[in-house]
Amino acid sequence: MALDNAAFVDLRNYIRRRVHNLKYRIGSSIYTVDISDAEVLSNGVVRIKAPIIPNSTGRITRVELYNNSGEMWAHQDCDITIEQGQTGVLYWFDFTVKEGKPDA
Repeated sequence: MALDNAAFVDLRNYIRRRVHNLKYRIGSSIYTVDISDAEVLSNGVVRIKAPIIPNSTGRITRVELYNNSGEMWAHQDCDITIEQGQTGVLYWFDFTVKEGKPDA
């Protein structure tokens, strides 16, 4: 079996439509931000972007991506320092949809 191009287009658009928000952690506090852009790049990668603009300095230690049902789709532990005078960071998740062979 091989997936046709229409299947890849549908899967990429499904991801793009279902993403809803991003949560990030500074210390023990969790903050929620809206997705600013969800696009399919020319190479087929689905890129989900959100600006993280904290109210103070600190270190972002985890970022999580949620769908519109409130379910976590992806997460990443990180170490991003927000310094005095820095307005924020643009964070993104990239999803690559590709066909593979099942493990034997």
